[in-house]
Amino acid sequence: MKRNSLILLLCLVSICINAQIQVSGIVMDQTGEFLIGATVQEIGNSNNGTITDFNGKYAIKVSKKDAQIKVSFMGYEDQIVNIQGKTELNVILKTSTQTIEEVVVVGYGTQKKASITGAITSVNQKVLKQTPVANISNALVGRVTGLTAIQSSGEPGYDAATIFVRGKATFTGSTTPLVLVDGVERSFGDIDANEIESVSILKDASATAVYGVRGANGVVLVTTKRGEVGAPKVSLNYSYGIQTPTRLTEYCDSYDVLTLYEEGLSNDKKSSQYTPETIAKYRDRTNPTYQYLYPNVDWTDELLKKATGQMQANVNVTGGGSLFRYFVSVGYLSQDGIYKYSDMSEYNTNAKMERYNFRTNIDVDIRKDVKLMLNLGGIIQDQNYPGTSAYNLFYAIKTRLPYYYPMTNPDGSIAEYANAEGNPYAMLTKSGYAANKNTTLNATAGVTWDMSKLIASGLSASIRLSFDADNYRNVTRSRGYNAYKYSIAETETDLSKGTYANVRTGSEVLGYSVSANGTRYTLLEAMLNYNHSFGKHNLTGLLMYNQSSKLLDATDAIKGLPFRKQGIVGRITYNYAGKYFGEFNMGYNGSENFMKGHRMGFFPAISLSYVLSEENFIKEIQAIDLLKLRFSYGLVGNDDNGSRFLYQSQWTTGWRGYSFGPTGNGLNLSGAGVYSTGNENVTWEKAKKLNLGLDVDFWKSLFHLSVDLFHEKRTDILCSPGTIPSTSGVKTLPSINAGIVTNKGFEIELEHRQNFRDWGYSVKGNFSYATNKIITADEPDKTDKPWQRRAGTHIDEMYGYIAEGLFQNWDEINDPHIAKTTASNLQPGDIRYKDINGDGVINDDDRGYLGKNSTPDKIVGLSLSANWKNIDFSILFQGAIGGHTWFTGSAIWPFESKASVSKDVLNNYWSSANTDEQNKNVFYPRLSSDHSDNNFTNSTYWIKSSDYLRLKNIEIGYRLPKSATKHLGIEDIRFYANGVNLITWDYLKIFDPEAPGGAINYPQMAVFNFGIHVSF
Repeated sequence: MKRNSLILLLCLVSICINAQIQVSGIVMDQTGEFLIGATVQEIGNSNNGTITDFNGKYAIKVSKKDAQIKVSFMGYEDQIVNIQGKTELNVILKTSTQTIEEVVVVGYGTQKKASITGAITSVNQKVLKQTPVANISNALVGRVTGLTAIQSSGEPGYDAATIFVRGKATFTGSTTPLVLVDGVERSFGDIDANEIESVSILKDASATAVYGVRGANGVVLVTTKRGEVGAPKVSLNYSYGIQTPTRLTEYCDSYDVLTLYEEGLSNDKKSSQYTPETIAKYRDRTNPTYQYLYPNVDWTDELLKKATGQMQANVNVTGGGSLFRYFVSVGYLSQDGIYKYSDMSEYNTNAKMERYNFRTNIDVDIRKDVKLMLNLGGIIQDQNYPGTSAYNLFYAIKTRLPYYYPMTNPDGSIAEYANAEGNPYAMLTKSGYAANKNTTLNATAGVTWDMSKLIASGLSASIRLSFDADNYRNVTRSRGYNAYKYSIAETETDLSKGTYANVRTGSEVLGYSVSANGTRYTLLEAMLNYNHSFGKHNLTGLLMYNQSSKLLDATDAIKGLPFRKQGIVGRITYNYAGKYFGEFNMGYNGSENFMKGHRMGFFPAISLSYVLSEENFIKEIQAIDLLKLRFSYGLVGNDDNGSRFLYQSQWTTGWRGYSFGPTGNGLNLSGAGVYSTGNENVTWEKAKKLNLGLDVDFWKSLFHLSVDLFHEKRTDILCSPGTIPSTSGVKTLPSINAGIVTNKGFEIELEHRQNFRDWGYSVKGNFSYATNKIITADEPDKTDKPWQRRAGTHIDEMYGYIAEGLFQNWDEINDPHIAKTTASNLQPGDIRYKDINGDGVINDDDRGYLGKNSTPDKIVGLSLSANWKNIDFSILFQGAIGGHTWFTGSAIWPFESKASVSKDVLNNYWSSANTDEQNKNVFYPRLSSDHSDNNFTNSTYWIKSSDYLRLKNIEIGYRLPKSATKHLGIEDIRFYANGVNLITWDYLKIFDPEAPGGAINYPQMAVFNFGIHVSF
């Protein structure tokens, strides 16, 4: 009996010891936000694990009371928790400063950030969404090093930024980077920011060699979001913004313009046209007729709104299990223009863009070793514009004199006078409209086969096929208008008694024309990947074949031929013990655009990195977490020279000819001749790139420093031959690959971040500098005029005269030792130029390169962010230094081509009525009533710095506490307000510093935005 009792007791003890214990709780971050899909796993039992649900809850049965569980979630530090007999255990994960952006997208793959040997910079979706812009290209500037972005227009649908990676290194070929979305060449500006996971900028040869002949200008990789294992998560985003122009030039009213005009007439020794009494009537509105007989129209105020709207909405769903994962997104954007009088009874003439985005990314594990991916995306755009282009409309707004004619006559008809330039109001409202529709559809399907068990561990094969279709249909409904000159006696008070003279006749019936076409693009890729570790050795490899075909909408037979590319890509990476890294990349590719036998090129690159912080002597320094040196060198190319088949000669008929007969009056037959001679040896640009990098993390990643130095030599740049004499009978000499440019600079990024339980902050600054120099450009020697040689100048260097101020008196005008132009009526107050060649005359021989660039060579960015409990805040300052703009043209020069006058001219021009001291402090030359041959020409006098610093972006958000949302079945609600282009500090003042010279364009916009994010 005692023996049986003892056995029973032992069994009970064994059962108690081995009984499973269920532990449950909630996993959240430091702000109290539930973490969905966090992994909870028992230590020592790899088969026992679970993930958190929609509310961050988990439940797991562990084998014993003193078991340990590990809780992990991407972007957070893993936490190991001792159960100690507890059945309820909540876990708070800390944000990991070491694993943020740990995985970086590189060419045809991903790499851990620690193993990167090249120059790559990335930004994630969270940062992009802080900037409320319609075109995502405008959200990158100031965020990453090495990127220059210039937005010259804010017109809906045409507001994309022009971007450069590490400046410019060619003066003929394309200077913009190759853009790939999920590995396929696509435009990325119109993608919804909610669809984007990250954007990577590949800058050096090591990062871009796999793109071979297309990698010289850098590469932008856009990666869209994919599904994650976990319960379905629905996110809703809605925002509404107010758009206002960053800056509009203000122009003088009729009184000031005519007062200045009379002074210009006097300076030009011409008769007066307006008495002071007449000029005064242009401000006097006591007489009802004066509004029409003496108009005073502010065209900017009359035709442009102070503000207009922008709305964005998006819903996306992500989730899935171990076999099927998905991400689905649908978005809508509406962006209005700033034109007034757009709601006409017949049609709408305001600029407007509506965009619909959708994307579905699916991953399916057909079996453990075979995975299928399917990406579907689409962008549908509807655009509406006035019948007059934005450039022509803004040119009219900025140059029409305010006293020419009123906007409308008393009866509402269009006001003009005979042979006048068009009424801007009529150009906006009476010229018809354009309705443009564009549809972009893209699809990518791929299969990956893990052959680890079949052939070799770490070996996999993939094949991918992409198809893109872009179609447009543009409808133009043009019309003319009738205009009338209104006349009435000044003594008349009844405006209906005036008379109307028809001065313009046009058909008011809407015409109809349509243009429609499309682009087809296909891409096939087949690759082998190898990833294997043995001991402290880690080896990866990539071998890929790709081919693509793009058929563009074309207007001639040559352009209608498909663009085809073909190539092989290879990569080998090796690292030992996470300390020594080496990488070899290569691309062997080409296109049909060059002569057979000259179409393919080999582009290799090698990169090395040394993680010194893995050495014991560095590990002893507790302040240093990471100390890494990087080196890369390689060759890449640029085949985009803007022309096709330059190796072929072009012939033309109907040229020259021969007349038969003794007197030349007989039969006359036209002949055929060479229009342009081909160059069978024409090839692509070649860029040899060197990069040296340093990455340092201090004090448990509280501080991060990254520095890159780079040097590039670009050769075989296409040139028009300047050292070859023209050949009789040939209109165009063959282009040759003779240009050489060097481009060099450096980039610095410094970041500090800190997180505590309830609050945290980060500060990140970046600075990029890139400068180029033209070494050769196949130009005439010009030993007598070296200042006109391109060699030794910068790519965007300005050309003109060197100004030496203004002539201040007649003694200077009459001094024979001072060189002057041959312009008539030269007098004090005119611009004085430098006689560079010393021949005593200012002419074209004195023009030259001026040492000032139109493109900035330095880009700065400073971002600050902070969070406290449920409140978050971020701010971005962005600036550009080293750029200049031409302060020229009809919108700037007073009375140029009878144009209007900006308010900047008032009390800011040379005048004989001023004192000598006053004339030394003014900017504009003396006034002229029309074009001035001497003053209105390109010179250093009219070059202004376009340096600027912007408060580019600011955002503040508030997240409702979980206690307020959990009862609604809502995971998260966040309210936010943000803005872009809020304040600009610059030297120009009268137009935006990013606008092209003269600022005749649709203005860039500032946006004040309010939104809400809800997730379930």
